[in-house]
Amino acid sequence: MIIYHGDERTLIVVPKGEKLVSTLTREVSQLGIQGGLVSGLGALIHVELGYYHLEEKNYHRKTFSEMDYELISLTGNISLKDGSPYIHVHAALGDNQFKVFGGHLFEAEVAVTAEISIVSLGKMPVRELDPKLGLATLCHIS
Repeated sequence: MIIYHGDERTLIVVPKGEKLVSTLTREVSQLGIQGGLVSGLGALIHVELGYYHLEEKNYHRKTFSEMDYELISLTGNISLKDGSPYIHVHAALGDNQFKVFGGHLFEAEVAVTAEISIVSLGKMPVRELDPKLGLATLCHIS
């Protein structure tokens, strides 16, 4: 649900049960947001995080589904990858023992709510494959 959308800032509240990254990708596309900085907080479950191993050139993934987790911090950006909007975010999560962990957020289900702020850049950064890293990195602005 979009709470506010202006020229420079957008506030999106993703409700319980929705997929966070998929929903943000859809909303950014529908709103025509041209690049942006993303931050947020909330609560998540069924969280898939990744850690990139440079030597292996792949992500090691882990799913956290044991409980609801506090989304302590979500930070990242919006760019263009393979011709489509791409939400690149990292998440810090807290469990019920107050332990914190995090990584690249592939996807998660919203457990209670997720409040996401976007500051628009007005131009779309573009990602292209860097063969040395094995990742699509930001390389220019369209």
